[in-house]
Amino acid sequence: MKDPLVRFSVAIGGELLRLFDQYRETHRHPNRSEAVRALMRGALIEDVVTQDDGEAMGVLTLVYDHHVSQVAMRLTELQHRHLDRVVTTTHVHLDHERCLEVILLRGPAGLVRSLADDLIGTKGVETGRLVLASAQPLAEHEQRPAEPANPAHHGPLRSHHHG
Repeated sequence: MKDPLVRFSVAIGGELLRLFDQYRETHRHPNRSEAVRALMRGALIEDVVTQDDGEAMGVLTLVYDHHVSQVAMRLTELQHRHLDRVVTTTHVHLDHERCLEVILLRGPAGLVRSLADDLIGTKGVETGRLVLASAQPLAEHEQRPAEPANPAHHGPLRSHHHG
């Protein structure tokens, strides 16, 4: 059962209200309440994933030149050393030189960020970006500490090619 909605007032006006309404329309929220809820959820999730021990999911995108000596092998070896963090990997050929790899990562946010930094810093990687999301509903962060994820429970796919 969902918690009942509670009404509260927020007084804003002028430029801030104009910008907020523009944000609401751009992001297609049907009303101001939905837009406020979305912004609040976003801020609360951001707060959780900035804490090193908050359970997080990460989407890491890497673009690299596969001609750089053994870059694909180094990326694969790093992922193999962290099988408890790597959920799945997808590899796409962008052109004759460059590849895109998308890696889903899971675990305490600090460890996910550290692994992502190691992968992004691998010689031959041109660009890399990590986007983090909380792996738990927001309400759980208030009620109990994060429990270690059980990868077998989620049935992860580990797909990659050994060159």
